[in-house]
Amino acid sequence: MEEAAITLKNVTVQLGGKTVLEDITLTIPRGEFWGVIGPNGGGKTTLLRTIIGTIKPQTGSVKVLGLPPKEAVRNGWVGYLPQRIKGMIPFSALDFVSLVGKREEAERTLEMVKMSHKAHEPFEKLSGGEKQRILIASVLSRNPKVLLLDEPSTGVDSVAQDTFYNILKELKDRGITIVMVSHDVGVIAQFVDNIACLNKRLKHSGDPRKALDCRLLEELYGHSVNVFVHHPECLGCHFYRR
Repeated sequence: MEEAAITLKNVTVQLGGKTVLEDITLTIPRGEFWGVIGPNGGGKTTLLRTIIGTIKPQTGSVKVLGLPPKEAVRNGWVGYLPQRIKGMIPFSALDFVSLVGKREEAERTLEMVKMSHKAHEPFEKLSGGEKQRILIASVLSRNPKVLLLDEPSTGVDSVAQDTFYNILKELKDRGITIVMVSHDVGVIAQFVDNIACLNKRLKHSGDPRKALDCRLLEELYGHSVNVFVHHPECLGCHFYRR
């Protein structure tokens, strides 16, 4: 199995006659935690769906752990959590996670995400942050090597968000490669190893601190931004449109 977890070479994706991703070349090494940021409509979700093979690029190639995306997914190597889960989930946390694996695996993954104490609680009665951790547990129950997350912390309060990110760091320390789409530049930059700035084309990939540069953010989002620094190394910044 090759060193890179995800490799995209000159990938262009068109949907409905519109170019959504253009000439994307990106290599994500195994065991790293990557963030993906960019404006709405910039292609972030399309990027994840291309990596799992539900969208086929018009040009270029995609490999996941050295295999075509659909083959890697069939092998159980890839876990994907979409931005929205539709419908009610009429199960306890443990029963829901058990739907996709053995009960022993469900118990193990609930422990991994620090939710064993909520195992028998109805899913729908959990807080937003707790639900997200249960959803992560359900994906982990298949023992993926690569974990793709589409804005999983949206609507989660700051305390729960810190817990959530610390859990992801622990998963990364277990050797799982994580790629996470986020709208919160300042927060995600504190936790990831590298970051990809995407608005149809890749504007930057690498050091997350460089992604907080005002000029890069203006180019990425298409408007002027102010960056407020409240961390000595410029991590944890927040920005808003002028």
